[in-house]
Amino acid sequence: MRALLSGLAVAVTATVPAAIPAPASAAPNLVPNPKLETMAGKLPKCWTTWSTGHNTAKTKVVAGRSGKRAVQIDMKVRVSGARALVQTPACAIKTTGGKRFDLSFYLKSDTAKMKVVTFRKDAKGKWHKWKDLAVGGASAKWKRVEVRTPFAPDGTTAIRFGLAVEGKGKITTDDYTAVRAPGVTGVCTDPNGCTQGKWAVREFGDPVPDGEGDTGDGGTGLKKGVRAMHAVLLVTGKVLLIAGSGNNRANFDNRLEAGRLVSWLYDPIKNTYKKIGTPSDMFCAGHVQLSDGRVLVMGGTKKYPDYVPQEDGWLGEERSYLFDPFDEKYIQTNDMSDGHWYPSATVLGNGDVYTVGGYAGEYAGGRQQISRVTELFKYDKNSKTGGKWLPENQVVQTGINWATYPSLILTQDNRLFYTGASVFGHPTGNNDGNNYSDGEPFLGPGFLDIKTKKWTPVGGLSQDHARDQAASLLLPPAQNQKVMVLGGMNFNGTAQGQQDGAHQHTDIVDLDDAGAGFKRGPDLLTPKVYLSAVILPDGKVFETGGSRGNRAGYTHEASVFDPKKPGQWTPMAADPVGRTYHNSSILLPNGAVMAQGSNPASNFYDTRISIYKPPYFFKGPRPKITGVGTRYWAYGNTYTFKTNRKIKTAWLIRPAAVTHSSDPNQRAVAPEKLTVTGKTVKFKLTGKSSIAPPGWYMLFATDAKGLPSVARWIHVG
Repeated sequence: MRALLSGLAVAVTATVPAAIPAPASAAPNLVPNPKLETMAGKLPKCWTTWSTGHNTAKTKVVAGRSGKRAVQIDMKVRVSGARALVQTPACAIKTTGGKRFDLSFYLKSDTAKMKVVTFRKDAKGKWHKWKDLAVGGASAKWKRVEVRTPFAPDGTTAIRFGLAVEGKGKITTDDYTAVRAPGVTGVCTDPNGCTQGKWAVREFGDPVPDGEGDTGDGGTGLKKGVRAMHAVLLVTGKVLLIAGSGNNRANFDNRLEAGRLVSWLYDPIKNTYKKIGTPSDMFCAGHVQLSDGRVLVMGGTKKYPDYVPQEDGWLGEERSYLFDPFDEKYIQTNDMSDGHWYPSATVLGNGDVYTVGGYAGEYAGGRQQISRVTELFKYDKNSKTGGKWLPENQVVQTGINWATYPSLILTQDNRLFYTGASVFGHPTGNNDGNNYSDGEPFLGPGFLDIKTKKWTPVGGLSQDHARDQAASLLLPPAQNQKVMVLGGMNFNGTAQGQQDGAHQHTDIVDLDDAGAGFKRGPDLLTPKVYLSAVILPDGKVFETGGSRGNRAGYTHEASVFDPKKPGQWTPMAADPVGRTYHNSSILLPNGAVMAQGSNPASNFYDTRISIYKPPYFFKGPRPKITGVGTRYWAYGNTYTFKTNRKIKTAWLIRPAAVTHSSDPNQRAVAPEKLTVTGKTVKFKLTGKSSIAPPGWYMLFATDAKGLPSVARWIHVG
C-alpha cells in the first residue's frame, strides 16, 4: 500500500548532503536519540519494532550514515502487512490537536514498497494508527526523505512515527528529525478557501424542457424539482422549502390535484429531500418558528390576478397551518381575521406572533388592497394547533398601511421597529400602479408600541424610498440593538426585466439612541436588490445573491461585514448560481450557508442549491462542543457546557425562517457573562425574553482564532 494523502507535501531530496534543503521550520528537533547512537538492549533507545499482518523479517543494528549505528529491517517472507522501526510510546512527541509536523530521515533500500507510519495518542491515553504517508522509490545510496503530516485531530496529546517496509527486501534508516510545520489551528490550509470560502452547487430533478431555460443568465442544462420561495431551518437540522403553487398559475388553478401545491423537506447533510403534502397555496405566505419548534405558516395566495378589469389583482389567504418538524406534517389552525398575501411574522417575547401587512382577502371597489388588520397568534404550548389567532376585536388595531413583507424587529423594550425594508414599496402620495398607496403619506422607519399603537418615526435612512426588497437585520450581538438595512430599489414604475435600478447603500441605526437616526454604513461591493443577509457564528454578517434590477441582472458577488470593525465589506467567493427574485439564504448548524431559489422575469425557476463554506472551514480543526448539561435554558440563569479546547466566545443564533430577503426574527444572542475555565464554559443567559424570544437556538462556541464549532440545539425560555 502506497497511499499518498490528498494535499500532503512530500519532498525527496538529493543524496549529496550539500543539496539537502533546510527543514520547513527552524524549530528544534523533537525526536529523542535521533541518530540511533544510544543503545537500550538490542535496539537504539526510544525505538522499537512494529508489525502487522503475516510476514517474517529480521531487524538488526548496522553501520550508520553519519555515526556508528543505523537500523536495518530485512523482510524475508511477506504474505500481508508491514514491519517497521518506530518510536516507543515513552519517547513520543507531545502535541495538541490542530498542529502538524515535518518528519524526515535518511534511508537506503532495495525495495520501493515503503511508507511512513504514524500513530496518535488521544486524551484518554489510547494509541491509534493514524496516517500512512508515501515515501518514494528505492535507493542504493543514502537519501533524505521528508513528509508533512496532516493537522493532528482534536484531542491528540502525542504522536510517534517510523519507516515501514511492506514488501520483500531490505530498508536501512538513520538520522531522524521531527519539527513543527508551519501552520496551526487558525492558519489557512487552502489559499482560496481561507480567504474567500468556497461554494458547491447541488442539482436536482429532471432536465429542463426545451424552451424553459433561463433567458437571463443561466443558459441551458439547469434542473427543475426543488423550488424554494420560503426556507425554514428546523430543529431537526432539516430545511422546510415551501413553494405552494410556485408562481405557476396552472398549479393554482388545478390545486385540488395531488402534488400541485408543494413543500419539500431537505436534508443538507445527506443531500436528500422529501415531498410534503401541502394543503393550501402557501406561495408568498408568512412563517415563523414557535417556542416548541413547530413552524407557523400564515396566509398565502387566495387568488391569482385576472387583470380583467384592469384593477383586479392578487388576494391573500386567511388560512393558517402548523408544520411539525418531527411528524413532518401540516396541521390547520383557526383562520386569521383577514387574508394576507406577503405578510410579516414577528415572534414576541411571550411567544405570541404578531402579523401585519400583505394583500387582503377581499377586493375593495374591484381592486386589490393592503390588509389593515393586525393579527395576533396567542401561543399555547399545550394546544394541538400551538394556540389560536385572536378575533380582530381582541387585538389592538393600528390601521397602518404596512405594504408587503414589512420587516418588524422586536426590540429590548418590547416594541417593534420597522426597518424601512419591505417588498413592493410603500405609499408615496401618488398612484404608483400598485393600488395601495393612493394619497397616503410615505411610511418610513419607526417604532410601534403594540399595546398603545403609538408610532415613533426614525429618520436618516438614505434612499428611504428605494428600500423595496432590501435586506435588514439586527446586528450581532442582539444586546447592542443595532439594525442594518442593505441595498434595495424603488419598484414603482419599473418593468420586469429591467437591468438596473438597485443601489448599494447600507445604513445602521442604534435603537438605544434612535433619536440620532440612521447613519450611513459601508457601501456594498455592488448595487443589489433581492439580496440575503445571514449572521455567521463568528459574529460577522454574510451577504449574497440578488440582482441589479427588477428580476434581472444577476449580482453573483458576496461579501462579509464585521460589526466590530465596521469599515468595509470584504469580498468573498461568488455563488456560481445567479439568484434574483424568490431567492434566500440560511445558516446551517455546521456553520455553512445554504442558498436557494431564483425566479427571473422569464418566470423560469432555478432549483439548484448552493452550499457556501466560509473561510473558517479551511483554517484547521474547529473547536467542538463535547457536552451540554441541559438543553433547556431559563432566562437569567447560568448554564455549563464542555468543549474539546479552550474557547473565547459563544453565541445563541435563532434558526432562519426567510423569504423575499426578509427574516425579522434573525438574531445572535451573546452571553451576559461568559466564564471559560479550560474546557468548561459557563454561559449566563439574558434575563430578557425580548432579547432572546422563546424557542430553539443554535449554540456555537468560537475559539481565539475565530473558528466556530458545529452547533448544539438549545431551547431558550
